[in-house]
Amino acid sequence: MTNDRPMRGAIITVAGQKGGVGKTTLAYELGAVLDVAAIVDLDFHGGGVTNLWGFAPREARRAPLLDALESGRTPRPKRRPNRPSLVPSHPDLSAADLDADDVAEALLRWAIDWAPKPIVVDTHPGDHWTTNGALQIADLVVVPVPPGRREIAALEDMLSDHSDFPILLVPNMVPATAPAWWIDRLEALTAEPNVSLAPPISEHRWLRNRLLSTPVTRQSRPGRRTELAAEQFRAVSLRAAELCQRTTTAA
Repeated sequence: MTNDRPMRGAIITVAGQKGGVGKTTLAYELGAVLDVAAIVDLDFHGGGVTNLWGFAPREARRAPLLDALESGRTPRPKRRPNRPSLVPSHPDLSAADLDADDVAEALLRWAIDWAPKPIVVDTHPGDHWTTNGALQIADLVVVPVPPGRREIAALEDMLSDHSDFPILLVPNMVPATAPAWWIDRLEALTAEPNVSLAPPISEHRWLRNRLLSTPVTRQSRPGRRTELAAEQFRAVSLRAAELCQRTTTAA
């Protein structure tokens, strides 16, 4: 019996109920390490991967993401040396006459057209139809979780709503001495079905003010602190790749 299901790359959706948890930086480094077909940026408020990559959507003649979603065509990712390929977001995405199913169907189509490389999707924080579409089709949902009570509360709410999805929790912005209650809560949450725990990423405060658009995982001749951060992002990326392999093989 032959398998007629089209081959496609994995879809990794990076999501979070709160802003400021390190979602975009994590998506950018995942895209760089995994050598993705593209990072698809669905964060339309300007703080996502598009800005980090160095693309100004309002200055461009065309909006590749909107054009592709509305036309049904597969976009051509933008490329620059030492950066992951990108399908940039646009501020008008929030008002587009589309829904979650449109996003899910488009991502699936692009994953087939770009196979076998994976896609990383950066999402808008919280509940939005663009994010819901990316969650709906994901082979793995990657969720950065800094140590904070509001962050844990938002995470618990997210896990309650998306208990059927394969989820990788990434302890992020972890200080030298992490709160014991936070560690205990993460361990309890990963006891739930479909929830896994990634290696931690330390509190690299300098990343927020970094001017370079090159991912730390692709920086040549990195200094000590950059190499430490790069090693941690690579470890998380390896864990994500392993889980995606399991998910896509099982499917």
